[in-house]
Amino acid sequence: MFFQSGGLGKRSRLLRQFLSAAAATIFLSMALLSYFISRQLESSLTQTAAEEGAIVIDILLGPSLQELATSKTLSQRQTEKLDELLKIALGDRTKAVKIWLRDGTLIFATDKQLVGQKFPSLQLDTAFSGSAFGSLTNLGKEENQAERHLELPLIEIYAPIYRSGTREIIAVGEIYNSGLRLQSELKSFRWAAIGVVGAVTAPMMLALLFLVWRASAVVTGQRRELQKKVTEATALSIQNVELRQISEALKDDVFHSNERLLSQIGQDLHDGPVQLVSILALKLSELNYQNHSELDIDKSESELKTNVVDLTATILRELRDISVGLVLPELDGLSIAETLNFAIDHHEKITSTSVKRTVGPIAFEASAALRVCVFRVVQQGLNNAYIHGKGQEQRLVAYETNQCITITITNRAQFSYENKMRIGGLGLPGLRRRVEALGGSFSTNRTEETMCVKVTFPRH
Repeated sequence: MFFQSGGLGKRSRLLRQFLSAAAATIFLSMALLSYFISRQLESSLTQTAAEEGAIVIDILLGPSLQELATSKTLSQRQTEKLDELLKIALGDRTKAVKIWLRDGTLIFATDKQLVGQKFPSLQLDTAFSGSAFGSLTNLGKEENQAERHLELPLIEIYAPIYRSGTREIIAVGEIYNSGLRLQSELKSFRWAAIGVVGAVTAPMMLALLFLVWRASAVVTGQRRELQKKVTEATALSIQNVELRQISEALKDDVFHSNERLLSQIGQDLHDGPVQLVSILALKLSELNYQNHSELDIDKSESELKTNVVDLTATILRELRDISVGLVLPELDGLSIAETLNFAIDHHEKITSTSVKRTVGPIAFEASAALRVCVFRVVQQGLNNAYIHGKGQEQRLVAYETNQCITITITNRAQFSYENKMRIGGLGLPGLRRRVEALGGSFSTNRTEETMCVKVTFPRH
């Protein structure tokens, strides 16, 4: 079922990693288990062979070697007797026999060239301590020259030879039996152990493989879903950036359109109604002068005309004030600091008052919208200071900090009920909307004697 869709080779990296780890674990387990069991079996079989060899040496060779209890050599007759006995009793399985004294002297051997030589070894010391043992030998010792020529695996067995009727060890017998059968049994057992381990672990591996395959499929599906969501989120982020840029552009367009509209209204008021009212006032002044020179004009009519002239002059003054406030001065190319100073100078000129200014270093690259808004803030704030505080203690402080411009306008003011009503009118709310449209903040702080307007603009 899970070998479809391109096979295991096309599965995810997780599946491949599991297969590699599982295969390595199983093969290592097979190798270690087979080695451990074969070593245990080899030890057991060689120990059994050693015990059998000890019995053979004690029964067959022991009676013929009793003269070693009183002598350090074997007589010629005993040597020939041992040779005949070995030919008859041991057969083809035993390939060599050696008899050792405690000092490592070889007093009997099937290879007669070695007789009389000394070859001390730890194996002899162990055997003379009363232990019988055996092992597959690598034939690396000096006295194994004849055995190496056989080119066979051999089991080397050491067994003590006791004096008759006692536990006195008079010599050690060493025999070399063929290890072909032992090697064959060990090899068969190793393969059997590998087969058992494989048969036991294969179902577990398949079950784990299926679970990992399912988990890999789930992870792959979730990865695709996450990638899809990331792609969608990236697209939405790009779209949001584009929409924000469009919004900023539209906001700037609306701002500039509003300023152009206000400028046009101011120009129209100045060039239209203001001019007509100016002419009207001139005509009424002339009429009033002519009528005052005639003796038959009623005095009340003259006063009425005077009032009309005064009223017309007031209207003209107010229309001029409106048009001057709407027409935006030329701000192109000015920095923020230059815009602030320009607005203060303009206010001082039209009101004949002084403003104490503190303008710190401002490194903002001012946009047109920001310059216009800064100018309007200063214009409106100082106009309020002049109207409500009669221009007393006017002060402007501007500085840049934490990527923001902060402008503070303060003045001394005496608030009457009428003044408080006018401050709550359209001027400050309109100014607040203008500032917030550019991402800034607008706040006021009024006490009994002072008024403070604080505006903050972020860097654009």
